[in-house]
Amino acid sequence: MTYAFTFDSSACSGCKACQEACKDKNQLPVGVLWRRVVEVSGGEWRNVGAGFPRPRVGEPNPYPVWETNVFAYNLSIACNHCVHPKCAGVCPTDAYVHRPDGIVYIDPDKCMGCGYCAWACPYNAPRYNFELGQMSKCNFCFDNIDADLPPSCVAACPMRVLNFVEVDDGRQTADNRRRTADDVQLSIVHGQWSELWELPASEHPFPLPNNSRTEPHLAVKPHREMGNTLEKKIANYEEIRSKKKKSETSLVVFTILVQMAVGAFWAGHWMADSLPLLAYLAIGACLAVGGFFSFAHLGAKRNAWRAPFHLTKSWLSWEIFFVGLFGAGWLASMASIFWKSLEVASLITSLLGVGLVFSMAQVYRLHVIPAWDTWRTTVGFFLTSALLGQLAMNTLLGGSELAWGTVIVLLAAELAMTLSAKPKAEGSLTNLRVGLSAAAMLGTGILFFVSNPSGVWISLVTFLLVMTEEVIGRVSFYKALEEKPL
Repeated sequence: MTYAFTFDSSACSGCKACQEACKDKNQLPVGVLWRRVVEVSGGEWRNVGAGFPRPRVGEPNPYPVWETNVFAYNLSIACNHCVHPKCAGVCPTDAYVHRPDGIVYIDPDKCMGCGYCAWACPYNAPRYNFELGQMSKCNFCFDNIDADLPPSCVAACPMRVLNFVEVDDGRQTADNRRRTADDVQLSIVHGQWSELWELPASEHPFPLPNNSRTEPHLAVKPHREMGNTLEKKIANYEEIRSKKKKSETSLVVFTILVQMAVGAFWAGHWMADSLPLLAYLAIGACLAVGGFFSFAHLGAKRNAWRAPFHLTKSWLSWEIFFVGLFGAGWLASMASIFWKSLEVASLITSLLGVGLVFSMAQVYRLHVIPAWDTWRTTVGFFLTSALLGQLAMNTLLGGSELAWGTVIVLLAAELAMTLSAKPKAEGSLTNLRVGLSAAAMLGTGILFFVSNPSGVWISLVTFLLVMTEEVIGRVSFYKALEEKPL
């Protein structure tokens, strides 16, 4: 038997006692809500003409007739303790505990505060606690459950519209009954209640996402307006969103620098039989700085050592694992300058670089963020690696005509990716990226006709133009997180 929340949206008054009881019981700081009461509204007032008596021609209408289809309803939502909790699967430190009774909670002794679970959760249930530096979420008040008491939110609801039931292996049974405030027994049956764990996400009520695959343990008695076809909006969006967002700036730096390091390693060994020490040190510097920013992103750094321990399910664990392997390969390859017997390390490290960039792309292939869950993410990451890496090595080592020709091809591919993006990013940013790419292509073309020392400065400016374009693109990439409905 597992537990599920039930919510009667048709009778909710929107008092938010459940929200406040949860916050009080768990002593949550400002800006952190485990349970949220979402206010949904829509519709409009329309002037459909004159009433009686009708005005004369040219006279103002003293008795206008108005029609309205304005509506509003509430939805109390917390962690749904899903049948297939995506948050638990993606967590790199395996910090999520999935109890036999279906309750899902976070083990604070393992969580490193990376925030990846919040990305993957369709309902945005995990919340970053800035005071603790860790993720936190509804735990179904399992201490109350173990004491045969209801969760605090359920106990606080004055209308008795929020409740919980026991379900058999994720499926409802006729014996699952609870009493309302009027002491009337209700059975969770089709037609009266919607058991969301049995319905496809496309049939879940707004504002729940229509692309979830987690089978949430939540049964909803729909409000009559949930099924209308009018546009619906969240009226209290600023209230239910986290007041303090965890910045992704450090991840912009990490992903770009590490991808450039991998690409530079590929380009360097393509351009020369053996790289000079300076090139190896530049690649190592990119890895080190990128790794530092990734580590700085964590809220509970003391648990970072657990990150590679969930390779069976988490692509983030694979990403961190490959970063370590690629770093070890980089060291072995640099050592081959002095010990020729280690020359095979360069080939192995290049292959590890492929695995690293691929795993980085897979981290973002989340079904709940459609803008990321596309081939464009994978191709874009490999293109960034190849373009920045080739430019870096050309600037550092001096590129041949073939090497600069490769840059032009890669820039053309980058430009095509930017122009073909659907939906397009903000027009001004897209235009800026196109302009930077075009300027970089022009600078690259000039390099075919000039020689040192002018060529060195032009190649450096070209590199900076492309780096700026990549940073703008990556910042826009992370803005997709703001498109999640909750």
